[in-house]
Amino acid sequence: MNLFEDMRVFTVVVEAGGFSAAAQRLNIAKSVVSRRMSALERHLECRLFNRTTRRLSLTETGLDYFERAQRILREVSDAEEATRSLQSELRGRLRLAAPMSFGLKFLSPVLNEFMQAHPGLEVELDLNDRYVDLVNEGYDLTLRIGRLPDSTLVARELGPCPHAICASPAYLDAHGTPKGPDDLREHQCLGYKNRANSSQWQFLIGREWRSIAVRPRLIANNGEVLVQAALDGLGLVSLPRFLLEESLASGRLVEVLRGFPLPSSHIYAVCPPGRRLPAKVRAFIDFLVKRLPRAAESA
Repeated sequence: MNLFEDMRVFTVVVEAGGFSAAAQRLNIAKSVVSRRMSALERHLECRLFNRTTRRLSLTETGLDYFERAQRILREVSDAEEATRSLQSELRGRLRLAAPMSFGLKFLSPVLNEFMQAHPGLEVELDLNDRYVDLVNEGYDLTLRIGRLPDSTLVARELGPCPHAICASPAYLDAHGTPKGPDDLREHQCLGYKNRANSSQWQFLIGREWRSIAVRPRLIANNGEVLVQAALDGLGLVSLPRFLLEESLASGRLVEVLRGFPLPSSHIYAVCPPGRRLPAKVRAFIDFLVKRLPRAAESA
């Protein structure tokens, strides 16, 4: 017996509501459908259908098998499509959005390499720190940093994005170095506008996560603006490390509160809802998974 073919016929029988309707869809004789289903039941050593003169229904085991068979056939179909897409040239337009600083530092070289490998592909890239509405604005993909809220969007994690809190030596000399998160209430802080709440910073204190209210002297929607404000001594800033590493390495910024972990943050590729991603989107996400860690290490 051909198990995959019998599994496919079985799902058509269930979806069509009977052997006759399934035979019409498959353009084969009803007797062939009946024979294949009997062979499948013998192979599985269980009864999949409740057969009566008026209607056909699934047994409990049949319902479970139907749900699993659907997933398996879908995975097989997706694998075949993915394999075929690797053998053909990617074409069309790919619309991407990403945070400004991350896009300039990491995404740009990776995207250029991808476009060189696929000369038939056109790309429209929007670098902006605003929240992008994928569905209504027609983007194929956006990169997001942080913790994703529950939604119907499809997301794939690309890697971690650790954060740090720091300030300039001049600011710390003038205002003192905070010894614990509660000390932040007495300090000037710089807030990232696109964060859910720029005036609440979270820390792991002992075994408990706590939110500390801070006073943002400056709120901006761009990380590099906030880095420059910190360098100029305007306050403490909490940002992804990739924005801070050069200034930290040179001593122009000093990390504080290292003993109090910050919430985990990751980089995600986020796509509109839908079971099957276009080949160009899937190929680019796979490329990002391979290339982004290398780009981050060499930056």
